[in-house]
Amino acid sequence: MVNAVALSPNGSLVVVGDFADDLIAREVPSGVERWKVRVQPGRERRRIDGVFFSPDASLVVTTGHEAQTLEVWDAATGRSVAVLDIARSRGVAFHPSERVLAVAGAATIHVVDVDRGQVVRTLPNAHAGDAIFAIAFSADGQTLATISGEGSLKLWNWPALVLRSSTTLSGGLEAMSPVSLALTRDGTRAASNGIYGRVHVVHTAKGREERIFANVAQAPNHGMHAELRYSLAFTDDGNWLFAPDSHDRGLRLLHVPSGKTYPVLQGEGPFYKAVALALPASMVAFLRPGDDQGRGPYGLDVWRLNYQAAPR
Repeated sequence: MVNAVALSPNGSLVVVGDFADDLIAREVPSGVERWKVRVQPGRERRRIDGVFFSPDASLVVTTGHEAQTLEVWDAATGRSVAVLDIARSRGVAFHPSERVLAVAGAATIHVVDVDRGQVVRTLPNAHAGDAIFAIAFSADGQTLATISGEGSLKLWNWPALVLRSSTTLSGGLEAMSPVSLALTRDGTRAASNGIYGRVHVVHTAKGREERIFANVAQAPNHGMHAELRYSLAFTDDGNWLFAPDSHDRGLRLLHVPSGKTYPVLQGEGPFYKAVALALPASMVAFLRPGDDQGRGPYGLDVWRLNYQAAPR
C-alpha cells in the first residue's frame, strides 16, 4: 500500500513511501529506481505518512502520524542524514532560504538545523493543547503558519516565532481535519485542504475566511482515500491555487477572487490517493491504486503541465 509521494522542485526525482517501511526514489522521466531504503528507526517497521523535499532538492524528510521519529535522507543517494526524536509528526516546512526545518510534532513546533541534524528550538503547546496537523512557510521566509486539528490557523513571525494572528476556520468535520497548508509569497493568504478535499482560503491580514471551495463526494469509496493531500500550491501572484480535483482523479486550478474552478487534468485511474506538486518544474505526481477499493498494485503517474494562456 503506497501511501505518500513527493516530487523534487526541479522535477528530476520522485520519492514514494508505503504503509510498511519502504522509501523508493525514481528518476523522472525514465522511472528508473535510483535508491531504495527501509525506514526502520529503532529497527521497528512503521508506515510512512509524509515525504517532503528541501527547496534545493538535496534532502528528503519522512514523517509518520504515530511514529516516534522523523528521518532526513540524502536525496541523491538515500543515505541517512539524521534521525530526530520528534513524535507524531504530521507536517514539515523547509525555510525557503535558511538551512532550517520547521516540524509539526503533536502540539509542538520544532525548529531543526538541517546541517547539524539537531533540534535547536521548540515551541510547545503552540495551539493550546490541540495537535498541529500542517505547517508552512511563506515564500519570502518571514511567516510561519500552523493549523490544528480543530481548524485553528496561526501565523508566527519568523524567526522570533511571535504570534501574529489567529483565525478559526468554519466548523464541521472537514475544517477539523486539515491535511495540507499553503501560504502566498507574502503570507497575506493561507489555504488548507480538508481530509475530504474541501479547500478553505483565509485572508490572514483581515483574519477571516475569504473563500471555501467545495468538494463533491462522487469518486468510489470517496472518504477513504483522501487522507494524504500534501498538494496545495499558490501561484506567485497569490490569486490562483492548485489543488486536487473534486473527484480525486486529477488536478484543478482555483481562482480565489472569483471562486471559480478550472479543471487542469484528469487521469484514467479510479482515483488518486496522494498528490505532489513541483510548480518550479511545472509537474505533478499522483499515486494511483489498482482498483476502486484502493488495492494494489499501485501506479505512479507524473505529468508535465504546459501553460498556454491564463484562464478567463
